[in-house]
Amino acid sequence: MPELPDLDAGQASCIRLALAHDGPALLLMDERAGRAIAQEHGLSVADTAAVIGMSKSRQLIPSARAVFKRLHRSDFRISAQVIDTVLRRVGEPAQPGRR
Repeated sequence: MPELPDLDAGQASCIRLALAHDGPALLLMDERAGRAIAQEHGLSVADTAAVIGMSKSRQLIPSARAVFKRLHRSDFRISAQVIDTVLRRVGEPAQPGRR
């Protein structure tokens, strides 16, 4: 198993677990450095914004915007640019006051 010294213990554990799994796996990880290292090891990776977009596209949720609003009420942060990109891809209007 790789050492992964540049990641925190949680990210490293997730990557090691995915690498030890036989067959396809999708690793959910939001930190940019962790996603990059996981991809370097050949893993498929998605972040929270992508999961929200996929959920809306598959009609598993009625509104991606509503999910993003709930996340922002917590301490979880996603950039406005990423949110706008996901909303555009799933056919929801851009954030009010934004392009």
